[in-house]
Amino acid sequence: MMGQFLLKKRTHQKRDQVMRSPYRLTILLVLLTVLLAACGADTTEPAAADAPAAESESQTEEMGTPEDYLNASREETVILDRTSPLQGSDNWNPYVRGSAVGWGYTEFSDVLTLLNYGSGEIENWLAESLTPNEDHSVWTLTLRAGITWQDGTPFTADDIVFSTELQMNNDALGQHFAYQEWIESVEKVDDLTVVYNLKKPNVRFKLERFSDNICGVDYFVPKHIWEDVEDPATFKNFDLEKGLPMGTGPYILAKVTENETIWVRNDNWWAAEIGLKKLPEPKKLVMSYTGTEEVRLATAIEDDYDGLHDITFGSFQALVAQNPNWIAFQDEMPFVWPDPCARSLSVNNSIEPWNDKDMRWVLNYVMDRQQIIDIAYEGTSIMGPYPFPLYPSMQKFADLVPAETIAKFTQPNLAAAEEILLAKGYEKSGDYWSKDGEELGLEIQVYEGISELERVADVYAEQLQRFGINAVKVNLIGGTWVEYLDTGNYEAQSGWQTCGSIVEPWNTLRTLRADEVPPQGERHQLPHSNRFRWHNAEFSELVDQISELGWDDPLLYELTARALEIYYDEIPAIPTAQSKKLVPFNTTYWTNWPTIDNYYQRPVIWCPSFVGILPEIESTSK
Repeated sequence: MMGQFLLKKRTHQKRDQVMRSPYRLTILLVLLTVLLAACGADTTEPAAADAPAAESESQTEEMGTPEDYLNASREETVILDRTSPLQGSDNWNPYVRGSAVGWGYTEFSDVLTLLNYGSGEIENWLAESLTPNEDHSVWTLTLRAGITWQDGTPFTADDIVFSTELQMNNDALGQHFAYQEWIESVEKVDDLTVVYNLKKPNVRFKLERFSDNICGVDYFVPKHIWEDVEDPATFKNFDLEKGLPMGTGPYILAKVTENETIWVRNDNWWAAEIGLKKLPEPKKLVMSYTGTEEVRLATAIEDDYDGLHDITFGSFQALVAQNPNWIAFQDEMPFVWPDPCARSLSVNNSIEPWNDKDMRWVLNYVMDRQQIIDIAYEGTSIMGPYPFPLYPSMQKFADLVPAETIAKFTQPNLAAAEEILLAKGYEKSGDYWSKDGEELGLEIQVYEGISELERVADVYAEQLQRFGINAVKVNLIGGTWVEYLDTGNYEAQSGWQTCGSIVEPWNTLRTLRADEVPPQGERHQLPHSNRFRWHNAEFSELVDQISELGWDDPLLYELTARALEIYYDEIPAIPTAQSKKLVPFNTTYWTNWPTIDNYYQRPVIWCPSFVGILPEIESTSK
């Protein structure tokens, strides 16, 4: 039983000793020296570990027990980096805010389908197929045979219908408002077949709801457990002795400490048993928060991480200088992976003075995007005058924006900003612009621990200060940052809230769609809409029309061009940069990580797509 081994002392001795060792202080001092030297260092190709990929024997080896795997050696363990402390450690309800599901539940769980960014194909996983009728108003999901929950109970259409209706009937849960918008009913045909009857046609239903296109996924929960829950909105879904949280994936949560979660391999994983995927080789997975980027880096240098969140270019140089077994997605400059979420300055369009589009243009004219690229990104990204990623698949939509419009976003124009302020009655006396005795300022909130966003905010705040707007950066923990964004408790945020589009424009455009502006302090009903508290009736109507068009419909381009024209006129969210993620992997213990030359899955550790990496990595000790 799970409960019989949960209190056992962890025997990961090497890592624990290093964490307490005085060498940690020494390495931090060395790190500072290396970081300074890196500023003038060349960018020669970092060496990768010369470790031939060993053929996995995990499916033929004798099965171990969860207790064995909890005490697995370092060579049998994958350790993944977290950038902020663990919050809500006793809450693993995937349908409520503030839970800990991002500490492995999301990343190690099976999904219906996965969008492969390398090939552009949607890979079926739990689903054998998901197909529409002729007008895309009815979608039929066929599950694979043989799927089981981690307690051995079959995963069937009953679980899909139960999970969907649970959220449809409770406005405090997960995807309630998205389901309310789209789904009329969901029906079980047989144990492996579910039919979704939509309220209106949706050609993107598969990509949007079930394919993890932007690190989002619809969660399914076991009916045989949740049907007895009195209040699903307060249920914490956490009881390790009972196997909660329970999924269908290859790893089971075994232990939670202050800033660490430990998962052990599920040797009865259905996907391995039916031959869909091989059983992953790691016996144990650890997600761990160790502190600031400097501490995380020191931990990685000592081989006590196998995968890192995004780090700066300077930090990567320091890392490979001390431990050449670390590799990046690309083996030469710029080393990065192109993240799908273009970066932006999220502006609260419902509060003064930023409810005036001219004042938002002031913010845009002051922004020196090239300086943001040079300093915040150290040259590893490009300017971002678009609200969506500049993937090749999106270039045809970027081409809809006139060159003269884009020019207003590629160079700062302080004279134009000054002209607007003077026309609005502002005057500059001393360091800052003011009006009616009130100084013009801007608070930029940042998700603490995401160094990229912090650095962007630092550079931009300095630009505003030099111009005469008293800008300050405020770091917030993740839960607070999201809560403030959702409820409008912010002026501006350094973020990525126009994220969504990968191959077509609707997913990004819908993030700006609204029927109304919610009152201050209240959330908009649609989960990814109107966080900017901006409402343009024509724009919203265009987005609704676009949602019904196929990707090859000529009208899609005409309507998108008009929607972008409105967006660039009012700039409710101000694009800052294209996002590039420098996400290193360690080849000391594990190889066959995804790279640009081996692009079988996204090279990130914070998305549901990571479950697609786990069966592919290979031990260097075999």
